[in-house]
Amino acid sequence: MSNVIGFLESAGRDAALRHASREQLLQAMRREEIEPAFRDALMQPERMAIDGMLGVRETMYCVNKHTPPPKKAPAKKTPAKAPPKKAPPKKPAK
Repeated sequence: MSNVIGFLESAGRDAALRHASREQLLQAMRREEIEPAFRDALMQPERMAIDGMLGVRETMYCVNKHTPPPKKAPAKKTPAKAPPKKAPPKKPAK
């Protein structure tokens, strides 16, 4: 089982393996000495074959719940503005 995990980790790191054809993947699995039953399970498009090999009974799912954006704080109340003060009248020139 550890060689299967090692193969999956190396396939994740190696772009050539990530985009390899079916035959190239099978050759890489043979080099890693992965058992034929695991090879068949890894080549299936669905996870059910791998889950069967691992003995998984239930599939756990992570649910991403939508969290609403935080509510804005209410606007601050401002006291009624006093009328602007008028500039004092200019003194007449002497």
